[in-house]
This record gives sequence, C-alpha cells and structure tokens, in this order.
Amino acid sequence: MNDPIPHCELIDAAHSYARATLAADEAVEAARTSATALVRSDIEALEAINVEWEAKTAHNRGPRNEAGFTAEVRPQTKGDLDALNQAAEMASLRYQQCRAISLRAELNAEQATHAVDAAQARLVETARRLAIREAMTA
Repeated sequence: MNDPIPHCELIDAAHSYARATLAADEAVEAARTSATALVRSDIEALEAINVEWEAKTAHNRGPRNEAGFTAEVRPQTKGDLDALNQAAEMASLRYQQCRAISLRAELNAEQATHAVDAAQARLVETARRLAIREAMTA
C-alpha cells in the first residue's frame, strides 16, 4: 500500500477509461444526429423525385378528358422539367453525402465503443493486480 506506482497505474487506467467513455458518448451522439439527418435527407430526396416523376407523367399525358369535358392542364415546359430534374439530382446527391457522413459516424461510434471496452479491461486488470499485490504484502 506504500508503493505509489500501482496506485498511479490505477488512477491512469481510470482516467483512460473516463476519456474513452466520454469519447464514446460523443461518437454515439454524433451517430444519432447523422442518422436523423440521413432520414430527413432521404425524405427530401424522395419528395423531389416524386415531384419530378409527377411532372414528367403530367407532361407526357396531355389534356385529360373527364366526363366528356377536356380539362385544361397547364403543360410543363422543358425548362420546368429540367429544373425539377436538377432538384431531384441535388436531393439525391445530398442524400448520398448524408449517407457517407452517417456511415462514418457509425464506424466512429463502434470504434469508440471498442476503445471503452479495452480501457475498462485495463482498469479492471490494474485493479486486480493492485489487490493481489496488497494481499501479498499484508
């Protein structure tokens, strides 16, 4: 008990464990945040693609005949369709960017969790060695 080195090792292991736990908590929160951003981006991409799809379908269909009357449908211009296509492409790009960020955050969280496990094992092993050493000197 008089030897300060084992106690310093124990304190160092405890500090390592605390740092690893904090880093893991931050990584898990970042993964949650990026997963939420990914879902929102996915929704935006789907909505943009659906708007484009609907516009193309309406453009290709022409005027409708409802109960004997021809309904006037404002035709989509080529420029309108190009703008919708570009919006859908940009939404898809944003989705893929968010997906990459989310995958990286998940990987970081997994690695941080493994670091916590290793730090915990080191802490437990250091405490065990200290207890054995103290029992032998008692």
